[in-house]
Amino acid sequence: MRELWEGVVNFFATASADVALKILGAAVMLFAGFRLVRFAVRLLRRAMQKGRLDPGVQDFLENAISIALRFTLIISVLVYLGVPAASFVAILTSAGLAIGLALQGSLSNLAGGMMLLFFHPFRSGDYIKTDSAEGVVQSISVMYTTLRTLDGKKVVIPNAMLSNGVITDFTWHDTRRVDVSVTVGLTEDSQAVRTLMEEAARSIPTVLPEPAPAAFLDKMADGVLQFTLRCWARTPEFWDTQLKLTEDVKARLDRAGVALRAPTRDVRQI
Repeated sequence: MRELWEGVVNFFATASADVALKILGAAVMLFAGFRLVRFAVRLLRRAMQKGRLDPGVQDFLENAISIALRFTLIISVLVYLGVPAASFVAILTSAGLAIGLALQGSLSNLAGGMMLLFFHPFRSGDYIKTDSAEGVVQSISVMYTTLRTLDGKKVVIPNAMLSNGVITDFTWHDTRRVDVSVTVGLTEDSQAVRTLMEEAARSIPTVLPEPAPAAFLDKMADGVLQFTLRCWARTPEFWDTQLKLTEDVKARLDRAGVALRAPTRDVRQI
């Protein structure tokens, strides 16, 4: 440490006054510049918090702007000390090309992440289905989106796949339609089956009264009648409503003596 200090003292002692003043000026620029960068980043953070931007967008913009400002400051100081600006242009061009070629996939994920964070096709806490997975969104970063499946698995999806694929958001709206289908024999009373299914829907507290539950004969095929009951429930209560409604429909049909039938087909050898 002592030798380093002596070297610095000797440099300033032998250097010309202009060189010494330039170096001192550069040191002052760095010190003041870094403080100004921190101050500017704090102002930016407060502005983004007031604007209620997504936390992922806030972190990304804050880090990106901080790095860009510090990098610009260092280059400005080096140019002030006499380093040719053309050298930096050539280095930055070569480095940018090399980095761009090496990080094509990562840049695609980054662009996809910014699209997701700015346009919000879904949010944290939503239950979504993609081409490759489905689950509850745990987090959305600038590179990856993390899902938690219903059986407790963690699924990490690159944002490039999400921004270019089809996404189904099951929790975007406040209510969801619940469908329950049953198949019975061709000889069963259609009106009686419909009445039993609608009564089952009205008996479930989580089924919304409007739109009113409705059961109808869906189709006749393969030796059976297929009936479908449609009603609505609040999105957080969808799964419980569907399970309870399915169980209640089955119980009411059993008590009424209506037997459920599976589709049947006659296979004849010619």
